[in-house]
Amino acid sequence: MSETAKELFRLRGKLPRATHTMIEIGGVLLLLLLWQLVASISTTRKAEYGADRLNVYLNTQKATTLQNARIILYDRPVFTPADLQPIITDFNNNGEPVLLITSEPNRRSVQSLADSVANVNLVVAMPQGNKAEMLQNLSEFTGSAIINDAFYAESETPEIVPNLVGEVNTVTITQDKISFAVKQDWISNSLLPSPLAVLASFKELFAKDNLLANTAFSVYLNLTGYLIAILISLPLGFFIGLFPLFRALFNRSIDALRFVPLTAVTGLFIAWFGIGTAMKVQFLAFGIFVYLLPVIVQRIDDVDNVYQQTAYTLGATKWQQIRTVFIPAVISKVADDIRVLVAISWTYIIVAELVNANSGGIGALAFKSARMSRIDKVFAILLIIILIGFIQDKLFTLLDRLLFPYKHQTK
Repeated sequence: MSETAKELFRLRGKLPRATHTMIEIGGVLLLLLLWQLVASISTTRKAEYGADRLNVYLNTQKATTLQNARIILYDRPVFTPADLQPIITDFNNNGEPVLLITSEPNRRSVQSLADSVANVNLVVAMPQGNKAEMLQNLSEFTGSAIINDAFYAESETPEIVPNLVGEVNTVTITQDKISFAVKQDWISNSLLPSPLAVLASFKELFAKDNLLANTAFSVYLNLTGYLIAILISLPLGFFIGLFPLFRALFNRSIDALRFVPLTAVTGLFIAWFGIGTAMKVQFLAFGIFVYLLPVIVQRIDDVDNVYQQTAYTLGATKWQQIRTVFIPAVISKVADDIRVLVAISWTYIIVAELVNANSGGIGALAFKSARMSRIDKVFAILLIIILIGFIQDKLFTLLDRLLFPYKHQTK
């Protein structure tokens, strides 16, 4: 057995860099394969509804077969086209046909809806006989939610939730019946889209959701918030860590800030800075500041007294001791702490961008995609955030090697 093979299971063994990299790539590919297998396990159910139970009366493109159709079950006494227009328009933008099932009295309003949505492949069917029983049957079979007054009582604005649309592969319409073929996933695509679906969603994110501009805006918030937090934390941290007067005055208060739930103070920042970019930058800076400041004080305490005593013995003044002993020692260690805080900062960015989500940002884009039940887009955005965090970490590591090369010297 080779030495490399022995190292694979040796306690705290060390692998060659090339071997370690190859195993890392294999691990990622294995996870993707398992993800695809889990997401693709499914069965297909079929059902037919004759004209005596489901009657089609409007077909704007006279389609007889609808692939990957979206089923909307609408059971409100007053039909308002504006309620469903955003939903149907979103499906239309994705090239998805819509089968709208509602009651006979809504015929005229549905015609207005079809006319108001350009180029939409909209098919409308009327339940015959017991309407409530028919809609409930279709809801259970296709997985579609019934949109009624109770639905809007829970959500005042039209919102596509995971169970609002069914996982319908094919709808076949003939003169005497409508046939449904429903894909029933082991784990619903509303919960876990396949890697291929996530990959395909990138095209739409770039083409229709302005992904590059939203990503650039979030990165701008991240870097600006970091810069402000560092510029405030470093001098204040040195004052508190080095001088007993300032430590007695502020240290307890600063420590207490770490226990403030930042999501609870969002309203304060809105009151102080409005709902624009300034508010988001200051909120992010504050979130990083409350964690970074105590770390700087702790790093000052970690500096070995022998270095300070040596500088003092050599006749160094207070400023010379700070400049030659504390600043180099603290900054080199705080650089590692800043890398760790990158992950926390992205959490705060998502929270900040939910305020006035229309102003942009990758967090706001993820929020909007989740509301429209585009979980494939949400996963794609999460992958982008992970990639950005990985790149930031590598850049911080490179900068650390350039500024503090002695930390990376091997014996």
